[in-house]
Amino acid sequence: MKRFLILGHAAPVDPNFHLDDLPGGAGRLDVLCRAVGASLLVSHGIRKDVETILLLRNSVRIRIDGHRVKRLNPDERSTAALIRRALSALPEGGIVGAGIAGHEETQSTPGVFVSRCTLSGAIDALLGANASPIVLHEDGAPAESYPFPSDPVFVLSDHTDFADEEEALLEGCPRVSLGPSLLHTSQAITVTHYLLDRRASDLGEELVLAHKVWGEPKALMIKGLLEDFGIPVNLTSHATPSVYPMALDGLAEVRLMVRTRDLGRARQIVEDYFESPCDG
Repeated sequence: MKRFLILGHAAPVDPNFHLDDLPGGAGRLDVLCRAVGASLLVSHGIRKDVETILLLRNSVRIRIDGHRVKRLNPDERSTAALIRRALSALPEGGIVGAGIAGHEETQSTPGVFVSRCTLSGAIDALLGANASPIVLHEDGAPAESYPFPSDPVFVLSDHTDFADEEEALLEGCPRVSLGPSLLHTSQAITVTHYLLDRRASDLGEELVLAHKVWGEPKALMIKGLLEDFGIPVNLTSHATPSVYPMALDGLAEVRLMVRTRDLGRARQIVEDYFESPCDG
């Protein structure tokens, strides 16, 4: 399960707003609607393994379950209508418990749940569900090399920065950067999905042969060169070099295996710097 927790600082917490003025009269609700679309929608479908949580003014939580949500469309206006419907269903009273699927939530439409909650309560509930909060921030560790957990929660703000009290609550969470440029919330979500989708594809993809050499020293030299160009390489051999330090009936043959999408570039680099690739 992937989750996105998006903090809305100016969005309305009551349903009395006009759908025709989301950027102005609805406190930049358009930003949150675009974030909902980026997190949950794909072409002609919905990401079933994603949950998007909107925390409005540190008091109202709207949780959208990708596996169960209905009538979620790409346009901002219809998403805002779902949010307004959720706010209309919000129970009266003060802020209560923050359980992810507890009795305090009200389901306003299929897959959309609303409750009263603070950031502290939302984080506690996510931690209780064994999720791992990660703050997306330009000053964090590079996302390309970050070891994402299996159940991440990506925490983002709307069009404004995190408030001081929010920064204090999130201080213990790791920070991951998508690059030096400041991105809109929906853009950051799209980039995050791309990185996670590509990583999942890589994990399930079989490696292909880019080149083979005799002996580990040369293989390590080529491996280092390819990795300098950003191409991960696995080395496979028929026997350990410590047992067969010299080529003996192919037993010291070392194969350099790469991802399918890197094959052409890897072979070109080998040819440019070493020799014509062997792929037989």
